[in-house]
Amino acid sequence: MKKGRKIGLKRIIPLYPIQNTSKNKETKEPVKKVAAYCRVSSSSEEQLSSFNAQVNYYKKYISDNPKYEFAGIYADEGISGTDLNKRKAFNEMIKEAKEGNIEMIITKGISRFGRNTIDTLNSIRALKELGVDVYFEKENIHTINSEGELLITLLSALAQQTSKSQSENVKWGIHKQYERGNIKSVGSGKFLGYIKDEEGNLIIDEKEEVIVKRIYKEFLDGYGTHQIASKLTKEKVPMTFGGKGWCPSHIKRVLTNEKYKGDFRFQKTYNISYLTKKRAKNEGELPQYYLENTHPAIIDKEIWQLVQLEFKRQEEYKEKHHLINSTYHNNNKYPFAGRVICGTCGYTYMQMTDDDGSKYFRCKTFLGNKYTHIEGREFTPKPQKRWSTNPSVIKRRKDPPPRQMYCTDIKIDKERVERVFIEAFNSMIDKVDNIKERENLLEKYRVKELNKLLERGKIVDIDKDIIRRVLESIEVDENGELEVRFLAGFSVKD
Repeated sequence: MKKGRKIGLKRIIPLYPIQNTSKNKETKEPVKKVAAYCRVSSSSEEQLSSFNAQVNYYKKYISDNPKYEFAGIYADEGISGTDLNKRKAFNEMIKEAKEGNIEMIITKGISRFGRNTIDTLNSIRALKELGVDVYFEKENIHTINSEGELLITLLSALAQQTSKSQSENVKWGIHKQYERGNIKSVGSGKFLGYIKDEEGNLIIDEKEEVIVKRIYKEFLDGYGTHQIASKLTKEKVPMTFGGKGWCPSHIKRVLTNEKYKGDFRFQKTYNISYLTKKRAKNEGELPQYYLENTHPAIIDKEIWQLVQLEFKRQEEYKEKHHLINSTYHNNNKYPFAGRVICGTCGYTYMQMTDDDGSKYFRCKTFLGNKYTHIEGREFTPKPQKRWSTNPSVIKRRKDPPPRQMYCTDIKIDKERVERVFIEAFNSMIDKVDNIKERENLLEKYRVKELNKLLERGKIVDIDKDIIRRVLESIEVDENGELEVRFLAGFSVKD
């Protein structure tokens, strides 16, 4: 367990014999407030034994010296010396020194104080400005002396190079484990659906397995990642690492992680620097290793592949129709959101409310005063509403003349969109025997889903569940005619 702590802060008041000077006055030698800093970089049994030995040694060393006043021992267990931000005890010690509670710090050696040359020197110089001496016992160096800094710089650089060499050795060992396909020694961490047994093997967590399967099913049933996350949060379904609620990114990671189909991809990320420990996505900088059937699968490989194809389809759909958010971002409240398409410019239609309260769809490009010409067609805009009742004002007001027709001039009543979809779906019932298998894996799956829904019989009202599972889009052509396109690869014209 990694932790930082301050050990046994207490004050020892040494007793000194009274010495008479020539003037017969009592004098006392000044006492320094001395603390010790100890650190080990891992929680192995061997290093913890060394750590405890350091703590006990310095506690006695300081307490037994009559010239020292014990100011505590600051200790970081299992903490890397290259990252100063993670060393809580070290930072607490610096804070105490700034407040005047420490005048001298004793540590075993420069490598224990830190392996990042810049951080080590900056800390030493900051302490030196405060008048705090750091004594490195192994090297027998006092930083308060002017000749100490040059030697410290050289030794710190050597310690940093040693840390880099150790980091490279560890990486080499991990890469060899990747090549052998050894997932037991890989720090895969805790992720939804799996735990590790005593031998380090990945095994299925039965409680979380249910959540994983639910996420995959709901995604293929047409729910977006935002909706799935919202539902799980609302139902207070626990997260693997705790937290206030599920996020779309959590859902997407579950849906794209190959571990759920029983495979393992090694080296997805890597450390950019051994000093900062900052990780980055591996996009070809280092080799990746892919092994199949390394552990029990929660999701069938074909289902996993269908999810990846659906992600690809949605991305292509978003790009083709200029969508920022997912098509399914708000389809609980607005089932046709992002699904009514302008056949002229390719943008989606948006639902609006007319002056009389009626609902209609219109190409969203009108929001930015943009539009696409419909060649060979004229359009006469609707006269603006005349608020004045003065006859002379009304008489002077001219109606707008005919002009070139734009795609934004077409308006489709919401009721018509709903009616056309219901009729298109019901018409498929009569054609169900003629529906052929598709070659595309995703469309083949959608055909089976469509057949299951058609077996329920005809619908008379809008069913959001059916829309999510079968509808790709409804395209509006330049004449205002509608074409319903199903995810199974079929289309029905109005």
